[in-house]
Amino acid sequence: MNKEKIPPRYFPEIDPEQCKGCGKCVYSCPKKILKAGDNINSYGFRYVVCVEDSCVGCGNCFYSCPEPGAIIIYSDDGEDEGEKSRK
Repeated sequence: MNKEKIPPRYFPEIDPEQCKGCGKCVYSCPKKILKAGDNINSYGFRYVVCVEDSCVGCGNCFYSCPEPGAIIIYSDDGEDEGEKSRK
């Protein structure tokens, strides 16, 4: 069976408590999927949220963020759930 591999999908995750709302990630995102959220973290900052699922995994948000650990980009490696469970 010759099954084509599905391209990987990427998911940025922003830690609300680490985000200081500087907006550097928002401006650096080529797909414009990040925006300043409406909620405030325990430090009084409006933290950034991801509003779409079209992340390309470029890492611009991660590298532009001055807070280590505030943004992590996850990938599904192009596998569906069935493939993951068979490995």
